[in-house]
Parts: sequence; structure tokens; C-alpha cells
Amino acid sequence: MALKELFRHWTYQAFSPGTLLRNKYNAFKELLRLDDACLELIADLEEIHYGREKADWARVVWLTEELGRTVRALIGQLQQMSPVRYMDLPEYLTKIEFYARMAVSVPDPEIVPPFVFPLAEAGTHGGRSGGKARNLGRILRETDISVPEGVVVSTSAYHYFIEANDLRGPLDEQLRNLRLDRPDDIAELSGMMRGMIMTAEVPDRLADEIEIAALELGRGGRLLAVRSSAVAEDGEASFAGQYTSELGVRASGVLDAWKSVIAGKYTPRALAYRIMHGLADPETPMATIIMPMIDAQASGVVYTRDPSPPSHVCGPDGVLSVFAVQGAGEALVSGTAVAEAAYFRRGSMRRAEKVRQSAGLPASTMKRLTGMCLELEKLFGVPQDVEWAMDTRNRLHIVQSRPVPVSAAADEDAGAAKLAGLSPVLTGGECASPGIGSGTVCQVEHCAEVDDLPEGSVLVTRNLGPALTRVIDRLSAVVARQGSRASHFASVAREFGLPVIVGVDNAFDLLPEGTDVTVDATHGIAYSGCPAGVCGLERKERLTGTHVSVSRVSGVTKRMKKAMEHISRLTLLDAQSETFAPRYCKSLHDFVRFAHEKGVAEMFSLVGRSGRGLAGAKQLKSTLPVSLYVLNLEDGLFPSAAGKKEITPDDVRSVPMWALWFGLASDKVRWNTSLPAMDWESFDRVSAGVGVSAESQQLASYAVVSHTYLHFMARFGYHLSVVDTLCEQSGKNNYINFRFKGGGGTAEQRALRLNFISSVLQRNGFFIDIRGDLLDARHPHDDDTAIQKQLAMLGLLLARTRLMDMSLFDTVQVEGLVEDFIALLEAE
Repeated sequence: MALKELFRHWTYQAFSPGTLLRNKYNAFKELLRLDDACLELIADLEEIHYGREKADWARVVWLTEELGRTVRALIGQLQQMSPVRYMDLPEYLTKIEFYARMAVSVPDPEIVPPFVFPLAEAGTHGGRSGGKARNLGRILRETDISVPEGVVVSTSAYHYFIEANDLRGPLDEQLRNLRLDRPDDIAELSGMMRGMIMTAEVPDRLADEIEIAALELGRGGRLLAVRSSAVAEDGEASFAGQYTSELGVRASGVLDAWKSVIAGKYTPRALAYRIMHGLADPETPMATIIMPMIDAQASGVVYTRDPSPPSHVCGPDGVLSVFAVQGAGEALVSGTAVAEAAYFRRGSMRRAEKVRQSAGLPASTMKRLTGMCLELEKLFGVPQDVEWAMDTRNRLHIVQSRPVPVSAAADEDAGAAKLAGLSPVLTGGECASPGIGSGTVCQVEHCAEVDDLPEGSVLVTRNLGPALTRVIDRLSAVVARQGSRASHFASVAREFGLPVIVGVDNAFDLLPEGTDVTVDATHGIAYSGCPAGVCGLERKERLTGTHVSVSRVSGVTKRMKKAMEHISRLTLLDAQSETFAPRYCKSLHDFVRFAHEKGVAEMFSLVGRSGRGLAGAKQLKSTLPVSLYVLNLEDGLFPSAAGKKEITPDDVRSVPMWALWFGLASDKVRWNTSLPAMDWESFDRVSAGVGVSAESQQLASYAVVSHTYLHFMARFGYHLSVVDTLCEQSGKNNYINFRFKGGGGTAEQRALRLNFISSVLQRNGFFIDIRGDLLDARHPHDDDTAIQKQLAMLGLLLARTRLMDMSLFDTVQVEGLVEDFIALLEAE
């Protein structure tokens, strides 16, 4: 704090204590507001960390930075209250804030020429080539396998384009507002970001390099393909089918095609996939490959070790599967075509079964194709998912090679045992992704119309379009009339353990809208109904042991773990301990806790011996076994309280305090006078039950009052309740904020009590938000009579729920208690 602020504080202290006290009161009110804001930001980060909110990493960064700024402002208000005592606090905060910020920060982009280089050199430029180009470059360098000639436009070119147009900030601003549970917002934000890319100018130097390379590749009028090659693509996260390729491009249109591929980073499906893997936008920069188009008479996909082959073709060494279509392979990988397939048992490489004609591939060509793909498996050291094309001269070309995605599905045997007794309604389907899932059927003809699917749906649709990726976290299973195990969505489904069946022509007739079914994709069967006691997404978890909500956000959860140690982990627990000090703060949450406790302590020691200014804290004595101190800010007590250390309810003038007390002291509540209502958790921790009086301020509840304002913190046992309210006659600024957290029961019992409180408050017009064991409720503006009535209800609610969690066991019991409480209110 600046010296002039210290001087001003000392001047007020000496010559105008009343002004100092009012300033301190105003700083305290602002401190309480900032304290709530900090806890909201921490709760928002925890929602993302635990997978309950699926948001872009840009939101994580922004929330962390905003939390740092808000905590700093919070500390500033504490310093306003006592400038000298907390002078070193900002220095300790700076260190922890730095750790938190670094844990979520993304490295600055690398902008290094050359921006365009031959595909054969892709492996020599590190990560600037992207996954797809790097693999193709290695094939060119280390084998004789045919790969079309081409060039790579590097990730440095992408970063150069973004920086030259100052797009990083605007993109992040949109990304931090993106939530996967708001499909309409995703579509709108996606359109805005793609529009930014398409309307931006390509820097002259970069444009020249791309156009010169395109003219060389397109000589003789050859058409070009511009394909994505993002950094994360074809790695641990395959991004199969999530990005855009531009085909049939003339050299003169290559810049627009390049921007279109870049804009493909921001399609709804690509955004959803990246977010579910916990990757930040700058961490997935887009390189591109420009190569001549292949005039393909046949093309397709080879799995050198099929992750989910039909059971009747399996061999001890696994199966190599070939999928083929006539012409270009886009219809196959996009999921709109049914491929012709051939299976070979590894080891002997004898054909297991020819399911259909293999797209007219001669036997010699099939042999060359399987040999090339096994050579690629040997080159890369793992089974490969290979995209290939055969031109009109029967020459084979490889256009992509990446690791075969490993299925995330759990052991189906355990799930299959639970299907006993269910009647099959669909058989003979082809497994595109193994697993067992159960839910309510939702029929959607076109993949583009899936945004409104409820959680836990079994989707019945025409084909496996890549648009399904953006709602994959809401699906229990998919059944499609057509599609292929070689499609991009099938690959993504196997990554996420989502059961998928294809090739069911009459799926819409067999699985009617709104019926409950169980899908055993491994065996191509769907059953009517669900195993007993299993519902929604929970059905899949119980059937296969796969925790869907966790596995699908594991990237975010793992990545945020380190950051949350510096953000939300609370280590400052005992406000009376010597370790309750700035140097022991290990997280931003610790600083929030410290500032709040010290702010309250400052208000309780507001007035010195002189007694000038606002009155000091006074103990409220009543017939209730409640240890309560009241701090009068302005006209909250009658003049009769002047000079008293102890007051009674009759001394209270505060309108909101009287209303709350009316409920607390209701004759409808029985108080055990031998069991004082105080902070038992602190009592146990601080004294182990010895040597600390139940009347101690450190264990007490408190009320900060003015004639129309109340901030009431109730410490009744092992939970904490806060009521903050303004109750003026004008009514335009009136409100009630209520917070309830903790308890002495089990986690299930605490949740049941929150259910009770939430139900009562909702019936009384409150808006509710529950996160973990924290309930926040807000009552909107209303006239003073209505606010007083609600405060009386809150007082009764606080009194009736003191030990309620200890006696709750199921929701039926809670529902009965809610009705009893409502009846009690109506009888008043």
C-alpha cells in the first residue's frame, strides 16, 4: 500500500475516527462481495476440473486469471481495513498466483520459417509439420511405398497468420464462452470464429510461398487436395474426421482453401473433440498438406490389427481388415457409405472370409496392399489405420497412416451377464465400436440435427456423420442404418468406449422413439428394456464398469490437477492457529479464507476504548442456546443498547435481523439447551473439547446489522450458513442471498439435507445453485414485507436443519419432510 494511503489512514485514526469506521464498514461490505466472487470463480473451476462442465481451456485460463485479480482486489479491501497489519500479504499472493497461472498457461507460439517445405522433409521440422504430414514424410524417407508428392504449410504459418491479424485475443474471447451443454451457443460461436479466419488476410510473404508451391504442384491443370495436419492429429488423440479437407482445388484458389482448412479447427465437432481431450486451441495449431488429387478407381481403409473384428473371423493373432469403396474414399470415412470388406488372419495372412466383393481389387493388388500396410506397422511399431487409394492404372498410394485407436470399452463379459432375461429386438447388426450401453431411444434422421439430444440417449440415425462427435458425451449407444467400422466417427467412438452398431436397414422400425433399450454392440444385438435398477448414463457405467462422465473428460481432469493444488486446495483451516498466516497460504483459496476471517475479525474489533463512531460487538443473550455476537454498523440497535456489553433481542432495531430472529425463535422449534449451537468443528479442532468456552467469539455466530442491512453467519454445529440481505421500504434494491455448506453427516446425508433445503427454497421463490456440498440461493428484488416473510422462513429453516443431516437416509424421507415444513409455514 502506498505511503499516502497509510498517512490518510493515520490521519483519520487521529482526527476523524467516525470517517475511518465508515470507510472500514464500506471496505468490509466490498470484501464480502469479493469473497463471494472468489468462491464463485473457484466453484466454476472445480466444475470444469471434475467434469461437470465441459468448457474450453481458454475458459480455464481466463477464470484463473480473473480469480487472481479478484483475490488481489479482496486483499486490497482487507488492507483498507487495516493497512499496516497486512502489508506483506500481496507479496505472498504474487508467488501463489504465479504458480496457478503457470499451471494453466499455454506456451507462446513458435513462428519460425520456412513456412512451406516439401512433404519429404516433414520429419526434419519437429512438430511444425503436424501428425499426418510427419508420418507421411517418414514413409517417403524410409520406405519405397508410394505417397503423393506434396508440400507442408507449417504450424508456424498458422501462428503467423493468427498473429498478423491479431486474432488470438478475439478467438480466446469466444472460446472462453463456449460450453458443450449449450449447442446453440456452440454453433453461433463456431460461425463467428470461422468467419474471423475466412475474412482475415494472408500476409504477403506467406501467401507468396503457398501460391508458388501450389502452382508447381498444379502444373498442367492438375487439381489439388488441401488436407489438415494439426499437431495433435494422429497422436494420442486421433482427431479422426474432425478437421476439414478441401478437394478438387485449383492452384488459383489455394489461399481460400488453406483458410478453409484452418477454419475447420473451429467447427462444432472439432471444438467438442478438442475440449473433451483437454487441449487448448494454441496447442493444436494447424499445419496443412497440399498435394495433387488422385484419380481413384478405388480407395479405402486398412486396419492392420482390427480393434473390433466380427467374432466369426477372429484368429489367435488378430485380424487385418481391408475396407474399400469405388472411387474416392470420402464417403467411407465420413460414414455415409457401407464399405466392402475383406478379413485376413494375421500370421498366416489367409483370408478369413470375403464378406462382400472387395471393390473390384484384383488378388495381386490386395496382396500388395496388405503387404504395404504391414510394412507400415513395422515402420511405426504399432498397428496402423491406413487410408489408401488405387488410381486408374492400378497403382496404390498411401494418403494417411496413424495408430489404430484403442477401444476404451471395458470388459463386456461382466456386462453381458446382466443382460440375462432381456428380449432381443434387433440382431445381426455389425459392430463398429464394441461395448454395452443402455438408455432411451431418440430417433434422428440426419446427424446435423442431434444438438437437442438428452443425456444418456440411444441414438438411432441414418449414418455415422462426424457431426455426432459434438454430442458423444450425451450418448449411451448408437445404432445406424448404414456406415462402417472404418468411418472416422467409429474411430472416435472406440476412443471413448461408445457402443455403435451399423448396417441395420430397419433400425427405425425395430427401435421406436422413446423406448428403453440395451445395446450390445459387440455382438450386434439390441434388447428391449434395461437391467433392473439401471438408468440413463448410469446404465452404461453399471453394465461395463466404465465411468463415462469421467473417462470422457480425463484430459481436463488430469491436466487441471496440478493447477487446482494452487487454486482450490484449502490448507488454512484453523483461524486461531499460528499457521493461519500469509506465509502458510498454499493456494488462492487459502488467501480468500484468510482475508474473510481477518475481515470479520477486523469488524469485531472495530471500535477502541474511546467508543467514538460505531458501536463494538455485543453478545446477544436470549433463551436460545446460541452463541451470537452483534455488530451495529448504523442504527441497527435501539439507543437502549448503548453502553451494554450484552444485549437482548429487544435491543435490536434492524428490520432484517428481527425478521430472521422471528423464525429462529419460533415456538415450532425445539432447542436442546444442553447442546450449545456453535462451531463444533472449530471447537473440536482448536481445543479437542478442552479449555475453550462455548461463549468464545471464535466459535460464535455473528450478525452485522444496520437498520435495513444484515449479514448473518450461523455456525450451528458442523455446517456454515450465511444470510446476506437488504430490506428497504423502497424495495428496488432489496435482495436475499443465502449460502449453506458442510455438515457432520456422511456425503450422502449432506446431499439429502441440501435436497431438503433446495426444495423448500424453490417452493418459496428462490433460485438455487448446488455445487458439491455448497448451496447458493438467491431471492430476487421484492417489497420489504415479502423480504421479511422470506427471512422469517429462513430463520425457521436454519433452526429446523441444525442436525437434520444426521437423521436422513433416503429421498422419500426428504420429500415427506419438505411437505411437513411447507405445511408448517402455511399454518403460521
